[in-house]
Amino acid sequence: MPPRSDLCWPPADPGQGQPRVIVAIPARDEGEAIGATLRALGAQIGETGQPFQDFGVLLLVNNCSGDTVASAREAAPPGFRLWTEEVTLPPGEANVVGARRRALDRAAELAGDDGVIVSTDADTRAAPDWLWALLRPILAGADAAAGRILLAGDGAALCPEVRSTHHLDDLYRLAACELSARLDPDPADPWPRHHQHFGANLALSVRAYRAVGGVPQVPCLEDLALVRELRRADCTLRHTPDARVYTSARLSGRVTVGLSTQLAEWRRGPATWLVPGGAEIAALAHAEAGLRAAYPGGWHPDLPGLWRSDAAPLSTALHAPTLGLALEAAHAAREAGDWPALYPPVPVAQALGEVRGLLARTAVPVPRQPLRVNTSSR
Repeated sequence: MPPRSDLCWPPADPGQGQPRVIVAIPARDEGEAIGATLRALGAQIGETGQPFQDFGVLLLVNNCSGDTVASAREAAPPGFRLWTEEVTLPPGEANVVGARRRALDRAAELAGDDGVIVSTDADTRAAPDWLWALLRPILAGADAAAGRILLAGDGAALCPEVRSTHHLDDLYRLAACELSARLDPDPADPWPRHHQHFGANLALSVRAYRAVGGVPQVPCLEDLALVRELRRADCTLRHTPDARVYTSARLSGRVTVGLSTQLAEWRRGPATWLVPGGAEIAALAHAEAGLRAAYPGGWHPDLPGLWRSDAAPLSTALHAPTLGLALEAAHAAREAGDWPALYPPVPVAQALGEVRGLLARTAVPVPRQPLRVNTSSR
């Protein structure tokens, strides 16, 4: 069935120096939630607090039996640049992955070669300064940017076990990010940064999106798969903590693996939620820093010890066409060795304490002496 679309804003040229920005929202039977989502987008402000309106919104409604489109048109503020498009996806694509791919592909067409596409969800409400904060790293030269995703109402409707586990996990992930940033600094993604890169809060240039082939063909977790392709291509990704959205804490989700399944797993409480401990976080950071120093085509005798791997796969990894592929190959070699036995996962509260202890001992980051790189791979 061909798409039915309603273009509510003219394809005018963007302002001088400003790329065309399209926010893509895939939706299916989201009549109750879409109004709040669009009203939040209509209330966006810029860097100095003035209204920020230099963007359009593409609402791609797929296989819908409800009133999503009518609710969206009713909620859109006057002058809001909204394009609604109704499509019927075939059975193999009538899912979150297919809808996200179709929405971002269409948004890329609208934004043009020099544009920026932004991904969010129909049940997600943006903070007033969200879009400007998310775009800022891309305007500064990053290929992509990922913002923070918080639970609406701070997850007040969730049971205590889920809230407690979620809170501890969030603190742990942020602490682990800080430790990694100190031990293996990334100029393109410096501290403060965070750990999330999901479809509810993600932006990337159209050029980067097309360079990696768009949303990969995967059964689930299409947003993580897209970020993986960006990393394989050595595209820069900034995890900006300033761009915040608030999403619904659904325990009954529409995907096989997603936030709802994570929340359901946390019902068992924090004692059963196992994550990498502090020693493993530090060891991973040192291993990645060592590989970065040797790439491309170099070598250092400490690498097998850092990665707990034989030298051969690491030497091969160092000749990969991109650093992202080199790191991916090194991690595969690590996981095939004795690393898992050496670093068993621990309960999240214990891991948080371990990471915080390591942070306390490295409170003032001291530049580490880089590995001396020998350009010979032997």
